[in-house]
Amino acid sequence: MPSDVVRYKGLLQRDYTGLPEESKKQRATYNKLTEQLQRDFDAVVVKFPLLDQYCPLRSQKRVCRPCPEGWEQRNSKCYYISPEIKSWQDSRRVCLKQGADLVIIESEDEQDFITNHTSEDYWIGLSASEKMKGTWLWVDGTPLQKDKA
Repeated sequence: MPSDVVRYKGLLQRDYTGLPEESKKQRATYNKLTEQLQRDFDAVVVKFPLLDQYCPLRSQKRVCRPCPEGWEQRNSKCYYISPEIKSWQDSRRVCLKQGADLVIIESEDEQDFITNHTSEDYWIGLSASEKMKGTWLWVDGTPLQKDKA
């Protein structure tokens, strides 16, 4: 019995002595992986300039948001109310350049939100169909539901 205790003590000491070295190796691996992740993230930002709008650099760290700066989030959508007055076509072109589109209003609550956040007239993503007279289409091609109008 005493020899078992001595043997287990020796095994435990050997394992315990190796712990600081193992911890040091794990810390080095963690730091190396963290640096690699940052390099990979920075490479993605360079390849995708729009990403910089969502994850701007602040105090040497990237802070990511669900919407670009100057936009407002509500539920799962991001809204930009432009102060510029443009035609429907020009407004849509500006939206598309930013990776967005004119708003498709999906509920009365959303309509109220937009109305309450605008002081002037505004464009939405709805236009008359050229092919089907009397039909209104959203920018994604779906027809306006008359019962929701």
